[in-house]
Amino acid sequence: MENVHLLFRRVRRIELQTRKLVAQLVGGDYSSIFRGQGMEFSDLRQYSDGDDPKLIDWNVYARTRTPFVKIFREERELLVLLIVDLSGSLRFGSLNLTKAERVAEVAAVLALSASGSNDRVGMLTFSDRIHEYVPPDKGRKHALGLVRRILQVPDMQAPADLDKALKYMGRVLNRRALVFIISDFRIPGGSRLLRATVRKHDVVGIHVFDPRELHLPAMGRVRFRDPETGKEQVVNTSSRSWRDKFAHQVRLVQTEREILCRDSKLDLISISTADNLVLPLLRFFELRKKRRRR
Repeated sequence: MENVHLLFRRVRRIELQTRKLVAQLVGGDYSSIFRGQGMEFSDLRQYSDGDDPKLIDWNVYARTRTPFVKIFREERELLVLLIVDLSGSLRFGSLNLTKAERVAEVAAVLALSASGSNDRVGMLTFSDRIHEYVPPDKGRKHALGLVRRILQVPDMQAPADLDKALKYMGRVLNRRALVFIISDFRIPGGSRLLRATVRKHDVVGIHVFDPRELHLPAMGRVRFRDPETGKEQVVNTSSRSWRDKFAHQVRLVQTEREILCRDSKLDLISISTADNLVLPLLRFFELRKKRRRR
């Protein structure tokens, strides 16, 4: 029972911490920046010169002997899917927040924003395997349930296999969706399916990172534990040769991520564990809005 109460408090804390951020997104660009995922029939009006003959409703014409054309409108309701990385590397955190905790906050903001816009939101969690698929639904209770599921996942030592998640998504989604991939994008071997997924769906990558992954201060000898393998080692962070190797590894990871995004044409938002999480989202929405005006 104590664990249940602790989980409830964690979900409640995330809801309270992200409430203002959700209000910023719902009251701002989220509800307008993403297009509806199709067209739905709205009404009929009498045919006039210049109308597309393909829009004539021939059943109505057969009854009335007067041509009418169909009027369509864009569907406002979105189908939103959160693909959430739960691999071991997300357990790293050098300040007050781990990457996994930031992932949960980002998922909460997006799920509650979708709920506030009356969109249906679902979730697919993965590491080197599929953990859970929650079909899209509406409502605040459903959105908070997604956050609870993320927080309930035990610590694990596993790499991320994005292709397994994308392959599974391809089997369960039968229509175009707005897909948020929330991950630190440490994807061994990259992804073969991401490019095709971006062509079929509106996909946005959210890259969660910790500042110490980019720059580690000289602190003398420090014991590190690989969160994906459990292997431990003691390194001298003040050593020039070690710091050069660390900087080289950082560049390799950044280059792999940049190549993955460029080759798949994936829009990527980077969010630090140390900064305000909504500002990068707002900047991205503004950029996308400008892109749509062109």
